[in-house]
Amino acid sequence: SFSCPRDSEVCRSDSDVSPVGWFFFTLFGVIHLTPDMLNGLKLVWGASKHGFTKKGLHIFIGGCFLFTITALALYATVVFNVATSRSDVEMIFNTVVLLFVNDLDEKMFTSLRTINSEWLEKITSEIADSFRGNIKVDIQYAAANHELRDEQTRRIEQIEKKLLEKIMRVETEYEKLKTEYNKLKTEVKGLKARHTTKSIKIKTIQHTTKNIKIKTIQAIVIAENKKLQERSSRIRNRASNKEQG
Repeated sequence: SFSCPRDSEVCRSDSDVSPVGWFFFTLFGVIHLTPDMLNGLKLVWGASKHGFTKKGLHIFIGGCFLFTITALALYATVVFNVATSRSDVEMIFNTVVLLFVNDLDEKMFTSLRTINSEWLEKITSEIADSFRGNIKVDIQYAAANHELRDEQTRRIEQIEKKLLEKIMRVETEYEKLKTEYNKLKTEVKGLKARHTTKSIKIKTIQHTTKNIKIKTIQAIVIAENKKLQERSSRIRNRASNKEQG
């Protein structure tokens, strides 16, 4: 926005609008006004197919009006925002309000279709016949198509819900199997530990038994050696006694 002091010939800008505000302004403007501008250009371009006829002139004038009104709406929105917007919020608010006002004709058309669809269908068909000949705009068909699309959407939602329930069941079963697997794994570890303990005990017993057997054999060998030594000493004594006698 601009403020013009009484004691100065230069107006100064008091706007704090950032690039974010201009981005949203451009985004909203493109979304709302581009279809009308393109349709206007298409009408102007399509008027050449009919040549210098009354129908071609009507199409050309209609396209020019549609494009001009849309361009003026865009220009007015830009000028109004530059002149009055002091912040991003004000710019977005002003843009939304102006674009809403620009769409009042479409809202009025929707209201008329809701109030008296047969009359609107008749008028629309007459307009279509005057331009293209024997072409009727079936509003009831459009409504039925909309209902069919809603029904398909509901069916898709139901299918997605069933799939989600099945997925939840599968996940629950998976968690149960995972828990059982962990239990079995723990039991296997316990059995392995017990088996290891028993193996250690068996090895210890075997080693102890071997040591006892070895010691017993050693004792027997020592005893036999003593007996042999005693016999040999006796034999020697006897031999020495015989030699002396």
